[in-house]
Amino acid sequence: MAGQWILLQCRTEIRTDEGVVIFEGSPHKAKVLYGNLLWTGALALSKFFATSSAAPPVKGRSCLELGAGTGVVGLTLGSMGAEPVFITDNEPELLLLMKKNIEANNLSDRVQTFCLDWADGKSFMQQLPDLVVAADVLYEGDGSMFCHALAKHLRIGAEAYVANHHNPDKCEATLGFLRTATRLGLRVERLEDSKGFAIGSLRTNTRRSAFQEEAFHPLNGNADAICTMVRGAKFHQPDLSPMEHIQIFRLSRPISHNL
Repeated sequence: MAGQWILLQCRTEIRTDEGVVIFEGSPHKAKVLYGNLLWTGALALSKFFATSSAAPPVKGRSCLELGAGTGVVGLTLGSMGAEPVFITDNEPELLLLMKKNIEANNLSDRVQTFCLDWADGKSFMQQLPDLVVAADVLYEGDGSMFCHALAKHLRIGAEAYVANHHNPDKCEATLGFLRTATRLGLRVERLEDSKGFAIGSLRTNTRRSAFQEEAFHPLNGNADAICTMVRGAKFHQPDLSPMEHIQIFRLSRPISHNL
């Protein structure tokens, strides 16, 4: 079976800076699976939660990771004391890979896998979490399906954190996600420094931490204005590849807003 094959063909373990052990899956024989690899947005979001003063406390809070792939963000949160943590995807092979990574980190007491399909509302979680996270999920399509799934799991008082690489010439999914979020009435903020540079890259040109002196700033205006701002994002090292230019967004639901 394909799921058995991916478990037998896992690559050598990788240990993140936060101490989380991750096995990546080898290329699938029958289909393309992007989620079986570690991507820069997931590593950046994990480091954000572990090191940034702008990150929320996670200990004892329930968390949901959408499109989790290897599960590294959810596993990082679990290692920091979040519980319960649900790491979700709709690919059976990735659910098996995530179970292996849960076992590798001895986190089965607080982290669980769950099959969640953004296109199938019947698969959505019934109990809404305190935190919703996602990374590297905006690479194709218009981002609207993901946004609707995120919004359905975002209760008043909760927050969602989304990290994604940025290529101004190929960011239709990110822009579509933001347009949908605006249309749904969600509050959208971006992690920036005091000069308006997007903060998220794991690489810096100084000895300072990747996350230092940053804060979330609201993206104000209509959808067109927000998309223009995000497409034209400024980074401290503009010559890095698009995969290393990471933007981190925080979304929340206004108190007067209903699901």
